[in-house]
Amino acid sequence: MTLKSLSGRAIERLDTIVDWSGRTASWLILGVVALLFLQIPMREFVRYGHREVNDFGQIVHATVFMIGVAYAMRWDAHVRVDIFRQRMGPRTRAAIELTGILLFLVPWLIIVTRSSIPIVLHSWAQLEQFADTYTPGYFLLKTQLLSFSVLVSLQVLANILRNLMTLLGREAA
Repeated sequence: MTLKSLSGRAIERLDTIVDWSGRTASWLILGVVALLFLQIPMREFVRYGHREVNDFGQIVHATVFMIGVAYAMRWDAHVRVDIFRQRMGPRTRAAIELTGILLFLVPWLIIVTRSSIPIVLHSWAQLEQFADTYTPGYFLLKTQLLSFSVLVSLQVLANILRNLMTLLGREAA
């Protein structure tokens, strides 16, 4: 088995995980709309709204956003300044991308992950509730910090492998 086939398979598997999670999370947008949008007519016309429903809507919204970051990275749909990038060749782009990932993204992910673990563990230990409404489930909102870190780390690993293959003159998956 060659390095190219191993790297290609690894990239494909990592991309598949991020694709699956992103597509799955995208369906939660319907829940966000239903939970948060329906609060407006309930409050305004019926004079009745559930804070708990709003809190749950926030959890679902955070889930969509946190998982969506890795999915956006996967499809290169994140914000990027393309003034110079569009004029560069694939190998130059790969070198710059790899440098940016290693210098900025990896250290930032390490900080986010290391900082999040005690916060999430503490929240789970007390099954933390929303402070204002005492709605259960705030620990689920904080758990999204770790799901974000894991999924973005998987996509970063795929991007590192993809860029290394490009720099080595091999076609990436």
